Amino acid sequence: MNAPFHGRRRTLTASGAVDAQNAILTAIKTEDGATWADIGRVLGKSEDRAAAYANTAAAIDLPTFLAGCHEWGGRFADPLLSLAGGKWAEAGAYCTSDEKAALTLASLLPAIIEVEADALTEARELVPHETLIRRVHTLTAMWLEMIASERGAN
Repeated sequence: MNAPFHGRRRTLTASGAVDAQNAILTAIKTEDGATWADIGRVLGKSEDRAAAYANTAAAIDLPTFLAGCHEWGGRFADPLLSLAGGKWAEAGAYCTSDEKAALTLASLLPAIIEVEADALTEARELVPHETLIRRVHTLTAMWLEMIASERGAN
């Protein structure tokens, strides 16, 4: 095996994860004006267990993590997932790429301005820009699906 087993990764420690869960639960409790009993109900745990999760006495198990995600979404999950390079996304969310959509659109604009400079657009002029045109098409198609979905939900 030529590549190192661990490769390049962020350092992830159990104590860092537990410290993060402490900060998250304490912040949610404060921001929402909740009690540890309230937090415990959401997590499916007792008041004492919820308080223990927030004072770094215990690590959250997977079902408890999922209960927190269900209730608070990215507000709860993002600080924990970011420890492993992740980010919360709602079910049904569209991921277009790692590149900002505006940059994709802006990248195509100069090419199209040049193609249309003579007021005549020909396929042979577009061919060199096909990959970018397809990326823009994919983006705009997803946006149209999102709009249609939103209209259907209302």
